[in-house]
Amino acid sequence: MEKIKIWVAAGLIVGSSNANAIIFNIDYSLDSNNFFSDQVRRDVFEAAAGFYESRISDNLLAINSSGSNQFNAKFFRPDTGVSETLNGFDVAADTLTVFVGGRSLGGSTLGVGGSGGYGLSASSTAFADNAVSRGQGDGTQASVEGPGAFDFATWGGAISFDTQSNWYFDDNVNTDENFSGFDFFSVALHEIGHLLGFGIADSWNNQIIAGTFTGSESEASFGGPVALNGGLDHWADGTSSGGQETNFDPTISNGVRKRVTDLDLAALRDIGWQVSVTPVPVPGAVWLFGSALLCLLKMSRRRNISA
Repeated sequence: MEKIKIWVAAGLIVGSSNANAIIFNIDYSLDSNNFFSDQVRRDVFEAAAGFYESRISDNLLAINSSGSNQFNAKFFRPDTGVSETLNGFDVAADTLTVFVGGRSLGGSTLGVGGSGGYGLSASSTAFADNAVSRGQGDGTQASVEGPGAFDFATWGGAISFDTQSNWYFDDNVNTDENFSGFDFFSVALHEIGHLLGFGIADSWNNQIIAGTFTGSESEASFGGPVALNGGLDHWADGTSSGGQETNFDPTISNGVRKRVTDLDLAALRDIGWQVSVTPVPVPGAVWLFGSALLCLLKMSRRRNISA
């Protein structure tokens, strides 16, 4: 059986010893343009991944290719944009593998990211269901893909950042200060959101009605259906939650930080993730050393986050 899906909306070394938290295995090996050669850049990306690690508590089954049961990860290389296939791919339980790098994206795009696709050769239905659903939904492919999908699962994916943009890399993302440039932390949070299925998961698409998102958690947070952008893969530009612009709308301005809002987190719950508004307890860190927003500019200093 061969099935291929590649999504683009759309290492490190981040992790936690909490058995109820997901771990991002961040892989910088496909960063031939050396975008992440500076440790500060890695630190900022890892801080963005750590934000989600501290709030998502799903239990993901491992993917273990063996014999006639083979899982092949498919994605676009973050450094070239060329399609890549890793045959016999394995992922540990509760782990998402993320390939990150930089390349010139052109135009007004700051980043592109999303969940990876896959090819599947399976003699066992159980292997196929486990590899694709990772135990989410009811444990079958149909619960995480297609018109009946109500949950989401992935092995991980790839994220690219524009090498030509004027970035701001904050050495302390816990504080907010005046700065010049496009905030890398904000864009990293956004692209990881796409990897987690925002705007691309079937469980997202199945809750869109007449250009609005109707997930129950999102409606409760927003006070009703949430208007989407023209591509139906982001909140409408300028959407606010709790008095601040959402991270998951399609643009960001120079000198602005956009943290993940309650509405953004509600959308991840509607997609199928178990998400806490506040960080889940993390007893101690375990560091794993590892291995897209398309719209017109609103103004000259406002950029698309991803494509």
